Amino acid sequence: MEEETVYINVLTDFGFKRVFGNKEDKEVLTAFLNACLADFTGPITELTFMPTEQLGIRQSEKRVVFDLYCKSQSGEHFIIELQRTSQHFYADRSISYLSRVVSQELRRGDRQYRIPKVYSINILDFEADEFKGRSGYFWPVQLKDSENKIFSEKFTLIYIELNKFAARNKMPEFSDELQKWLYVMKNVSNMGEPEVSLQEGAFRKFFESCKYSKLDVMEKEDYRKSVLDYEDVQDAVSYAQERGMAEGVELGRMEGLREGKQEGLREGKQEERMEIARTMLDSKFDISTIAKLTGLTEEEIIAL
Repeated sequence: MEEETVYINVLTDFGFKRVFGNKEDKEVLTAFLNACLADFTGPITELTFMPTEQLGIRQSEKRVVFDLYCKSQSGEHFIIELQRTSQHFYADRSISYLSRVVSQELRRGDRQYRIPKVYSINILDFEADEFKGRSGYFWPVQLKDSENKIFSEKFTLIYIELNKFAARNKMPEFSDELQKWLYVMKNVSNMGEPEVSLQEGAFRKFFESCKYSKLDVMEKEDYRKSVLDYEDVQDAVSYAQERGMAEGVELGRMEGLREGKQEGLREGKQEERMEIARTMLDSKFDISTIAKLTGLTEEEIIAL
């Protein structure tokens, strides 16, 4: 890896948090958020990192852990999540995470309900079922009334599909900064010398932060482990998709009915999740991480 790697993969847990979660230099994350939220908020000039682990108000409430969580100079809150595999309840999870920030910010005795603006930015490294068949890549979700007018600007969920930015021989001409960011995030680990348009400002800092040669010995070891985890999950997903789809189609053909085909595909997807979980168990992933990535319950995983 050391001889071949020029830039690290920022879609690994280590890479993403190293490049975008740098608490000493927030230029890259600030530029990325400004590109994402140009239509929703004013310029973001200063960020404060917040604790990523959020405990419930009551002991019975579920603990949540964000990938990145920060706050702007004007009091807006940003949750940034990188999701590498599909989950059938991911939309519910992202709403739950946003709600946790709101509940934690409310203060006893505040009769004016001074709720902060919260933005949940979900970077998806797969084709989301909710947006399947559509040509876009950027999906903002807000509270609106029956006439499609904004009911409240306090909550904004944004879903971004990275799979729409596959590598090409040459970087395309993009119409905005966000498209550039998504392209380099998806492809940086396979890129050589960045093009001229990517050698200035925050993009220059991004590529500097991604240089494998900048890692010390311990960081290189952490990165190797993160790459192995990432590749294990990607391989498991690919294998399970092939096997699950084949089994689903075969079952549908045997039944010969539309309902049977649909049921077969559903069972195929369930088998896909179970196969991913088995592979991750073999790779020594902890139960809670497997549940987070596959959508299975911890009881289902333990029973495998």
